[in-house]
Amino acid sequence: MIAYHFPPLAGSSGIQRTLRFVQHLPAMGWQPLVLSTHPRAYESTGTDLLTEVPADTVVRRAFALDTARHLQVGGRYLGWMARPDRWISWKYAAVREGLRMIDEFKPDAIWSTYPIATAHVIASALQRKTGLPWIADFRDPMAQDDYPADLRTRQMFRDIEADVAEHARYSVFTTPGAARMYQQRYPAAAQRMRVLENGYDEESFGAAPTPAS
Repeated sequence: MIAYHFPPLAGSSGIQRTLRFVQHLPAMGWQPLVLSTHPRAYESTGTDLLTEVPADTVVRRAFALDTARHLQVGGRYLGWMARPDRWISWKYAAVREGLRMIDEFKPDAIWSTYPIATAHVIASALQRKTGLPWIADFRDPMAQDDYPADLRTRQMFRDIEADVAEHARYSVFTTPGAARMYQQRYPAAAQRMRVLENGYDEESFGAAPTPAS
């Protein structure tokens, strides 16, 4: 599971999807392996969710920098250094670490999850090198009519989408509307697109205070 959003990242709800998969997939016969970034790449970190990662989960972290924080000079950085996102530096070490994990653990599949587009770039490289089936978790749409605002980044998003449509075994979306959009955009891959909605983990809210009546 190639995921930028993973503890100890703090301040993002995007962590929950991968974290809950990691918690619950073993009961369904799948043992997740997580490939994430070095914590230095996170703008904010915290330890509160680390205790929710099962102790036997394999988590490997590859070198990555945040272009906006680590590679800027005088408050500025070159645009190509942040395409498709500010963590593109993650790709190079992550592909090497991913190959090591594949050689060591012999996984059945590669899973990559947006909204950090570099995760799909890493997965694509690993799929081409190993031939393993790839599941691309889009969650929500990537390229849209007015997003990203930078036209070169938007085109790169479309290129990544097209690569996923051609090479991923399945593409996964959190809503029927997002799935329909991509089925229309890439009709040749429409039968390989699925909806896997965000769930509700009751245990996550067990300690929440009861609202006053």
